[in-house]
Amino acid sequence: MRAREPRSLRWAVGLLMFLSLCFWGAEDARAWKILPKEGIFVYPRIDGVGYLTEKVPQGIGRVRTTLAEKAVHIGEGETVYLDVGSRQGIKVGDRLKAFSLDKPRELRDMRIVVMEARLLVTAVKEDEAEATVEDSYRSLSLGARVERYEPRDSKIKLKPAVPSLVGRIIWSYENLVSFGEGDVVFLDKGSAHGVEPGQCYQVFRTPMEDVDRPLPSERGKKKDHITAAVGELIVLRTEDNTSAALVRKSSLPLERGDRFRAGCPLEKELKPVQVAAPPKPAPEGEDKLKKAKEEFENRDVLFPYDSYVLTQEARALLQEKAKFLQQNPELKTLIEGHCDERGTKEYNLALGDRRAQAAKRYLTGLGISPERMKTVSYGKERPMDPGHNEQAWAKNRRAHFLLLEK
Repeated sequence: MRAREPRSLRWAVGLLMFLSLCFWGAEDARAWKILPKEGIFVYPRIDGVGYLTEKVPQGIGRVRTTLAEKAVHIGEGETVYLDVGSRQGIKVGDRLKAFSLDKPRELRDMRIVVMEARLLVTAVKEDEAEATVEDSYRSLSLGARVERYEPRDSKIKLKPAVPSLVGRIIWSYENLVSFGEGDVVFLDKGSAHGVEPGQCYQVFRTPMEDVDRPLPSERGKKKDHITAAVGELIVLRTEDNTSAALVRKSSLPLERGDRFRAGCPLEKELKPVQVAAPPKPAPEGEDKLKKAKEEFENRDVLFPYDSYVLTQEARALLQEKAKFLQQNPELKTLIEGHCDERGTKEYNLALGDRRAQAAKRYLTGLGISPERMKTVSYGKERPMDPGHNEQAWAKNRRAHFLLLEK
C-alpha cells in the first residue's frame, strides 16, 4: 500500500502550483524583444494587456461555473460554463475573451479592464455555452465578463514619440506601489494626444523641483531645473485619454506620478522608422501643385459617432497631409472641426474643437510645427451633406483642411 504524503508536503506543492499560476504570465510577458533593423517590437502576450478607461465594457455574458464545482484557480484546460448561447449568436468554435473590472479609489470614474483568459466554445444551447480555457493570462475568476475575441498583432511597429508631449504614469496594471522592467503601467495620455502603440518615451524626474522655494517676487515664473532619466516606456495599446505601456528599462524603482516625455534613446537606433521630411520635389509646373492643393483640401478626416478618436484610416490620411506640408513649407493650414446634426449646439461646438485639436496634435507628432496650424470649430452649423440619415451624418463628422499662405 502506497504511503500517504504528509499534509504539509501536499500543502507546499499546492502553494507552489498556485504561485506558478499567478506569475507564469508575468515571466512570459518578459519574453518581449526588439528587432532594430526591422523597426519592430515583439510582445508575445499582447492579448493579455488590459487598459484603463472611462467607458466601462459590459460584455455579452459572464462565466458562471466550472466543471469542477470546487475549482478556485481556473487555468488552461479547465471547462467553464457561460450564460450566453445561440440567442446571442454564439456557436461552437467561437473564441471569447474573459475579463474583469478593477476600480482603484484614486482614479475616480476610471476602471481597469483586466484580461484573464481566452475561451474556446465547445457546446452551445440557446442561453448557455460550454467553453475551454484555451489561453490563460491570469487565473480566471467566476463572474468574469465575456466578449467576442479579436486577436491583436504581437508585432508592433516602432514609431517616434510626440515631441512636445509630457505626461504622467498614473497606475500600474498589477496595482503595484513601485515597478520596474517588464511591468505594465497606465499613462494619462492617449490617442487623442497623438500617442500610438510602438512609441517609446523616457521617464524622468526633476530632483530639485520639490525643494525649490521661490521668493514672492519669483512666484509664477517657471524655473529650468535639471532633469534625470530613470526609465523607458514602450506603448502597447491606447484608449482616448489613456495608454498602457511596458517598462522597458528602469535604473530606479518607478512610481505613480513619474513623468514621461520624448527622448527615448531607442529612437536613435531606429533609422528605418525615423520621421524625416521627404525631399522637396523638383518643380513640375503650377498645374500639378494646384491639383495637390485641391486634393489636400478636398479629402476630409472622418470620425466615428460622438468621438474625436483618430481611426487607422484617419491617421493614414493625416500622414499624407503631413508629407504635403513638409514638401510645401511656405503653406499653413486651417483645421475645421465639424459634427453631424445630432446633439445640442454647445455640445457639438466642443466636440468639433476636440476633433480639430486631435488632428493638429497628430500632425505635430509627425513633425509639423504647431505655428503652421490653426483650428476652429463649426459644430453642426456647416454640414457637408444636408441629409438626415446615417450616410449624410458620416460625411459631416469630419476635420476639414484649408490651405493658407504664410
